[in-house]
Amino acid sequence: MLWEGRLAHASVNSFISKPAAIQSCVWCAKRDLPAPEPPRVVGVDEWAWKRRLRYGTLLCDLERRIPLDILPDRRVETVAAWFKRHPSIEVISRDRSAEFAAAASQGAPQAIQVADRWHLGKNLSETLTAVLAQCQAEQRRANRANGHQEEPLRESSQERSAYRSRREEQARLARKAEREQRYELVRTLHLQGLKTSDIAKHVGMGERTVRDWLAHGSYPEPKRRRRRPSLVDRYEREVLKRWEQGNHNGASLYRELRAQGYRGSQKALYRYLARLRAPRQRSLMLEKEQVPAGPLERLSAGRITRLFLRKSVDLSQEEQEELFQIRQASPEIEAAYQLVQTFLQMLRERTGQHLETWLKAAETSHIPEFESFAAGVRQDQNAILAGLTLPWSSGQTEGQITRLKLLKRSMYGRAKFDLLRLRVLHRAEDNPKVDKTTRKVHHRQQDPATVPRSGEKTVNSQHTTAVISEVA
Repeated sequence: MLWEGRLAHASVNSFISKPAAIQSCVWCAKRDLPAPEPPRVVGVDEWAWKRRLRYGTLLCDLERRIPLDILPDRRVETVAAWFKRHPSIEVISRDRSAEFAAAASQGAPQAIQVADRWHLGKNLSETLTAVLAQCQAEQRRANRANGHQEEPLRESSQERSAYRSRREEQARLARKAEREQRYELVRTLHLQGLKTSDIAKHVGMGERTVRDWLAHGSYPEPKRRRRRPSLVDRYEREVLKRWEQGNHNGASLYRELRAQGYRGSQKALYRYLARLRAPRQRSLMLEKEQVPAGPLERLSAGRITRLFLRKSVDLSQEEQEELFQIRQASPEIEAAYQLVQTFLQMLRERTGQHLETWLKAAETSHIPEFESFAAGVRQDQNAILAGLTLPWSSGQTEGQITRLKLLKRSMYGRAKFDLLRLRVLHRAEDNPKVDKTTRKVHHRQQDPATVPRSGEKTVNSQHTTAVISEVA
């Protein structure tokens, strides 16, 4: 016991003395920190000390692919001051941030600003999603006005339980009983004069939920969730057709759908067939089938966006047919598709000389979302034109931020900004041992002839992880 106590005491002392070791590490790193050469092409981006609350700035040499410096914040004054201390900068690659644009203009007016192409594509996809969501809403309103699509009626509890398994129905009833019991407890505590916050802590619920329950005046029945899209929906017409022909066997229908390309589970198909066995549900679904819904109503805006953003040669035959039907739904969607494809071609081929033509087409498209997108491009047109022309991007900067996150998390909050900065800027090639091991690992990965045979010693995952940590 005495020996164990001494050992524990030594461990505690070593833990307490860790900050001193960190200070020693800081002193050594300051002495060995290499002096960077004057940068010419720089990438700038933000990194999070604490997401949504506190951010810093990382600057990267895109030619040498090394970090140049990290700053404790992302204020315009701080970043502009760093640019002024480096007059050799000729190109600055950045995202669409207005703060970094202002800092580059103030600190390095001689430099060419390059907007990152990935962020441009992201802004374009968000604009397209908003357009498609608006078109879908207008299509649904038009269908309801013409009487082609009726609002789904609320099902009774008997009809819903008809396509639930016995276990699922028992679990649902158990949850309902527990909610009713909790509601009675909330009412009792409220009548005793307890505050809403005290009731929430006692019952283990959110204070807002407690207020809603008390304002309701009676047990609030949970709202029925909207049915989520299923992989069966694409084959709904075929299933209904076979059902009307008398084929009610789930296994047989599952085999037929698999032959047609269905990739969902057999259980999902059984759930769909259980809804068909409910008489009222079957009549509603058959009425809906009389006017089949097109891809614009059936698919989500996010999936349609992915179809619009991909190259047509990369789409399957079924996806090409869906895309064709969606484009034929309205002239607005067709115009949006042409604008998206033209802009993506400029991104992929870096043909920025066509940007002015594209902007005029977007501004006269009478699509408010693309008009707003074009207005934003006008405000940052020089940087976007450079991004659509020059080869520089923020990809290397994003990679250095990923490395920074690894270093920050490996310190578990023990060190502050000064040590983090030194660890980020200290390059791994100064360590010959790490370089030798890293080259050995890379050689094994790139040369197929060096794949080890059974029984031969290899670099295990634990050792590889240690090497990566040392390199970082």
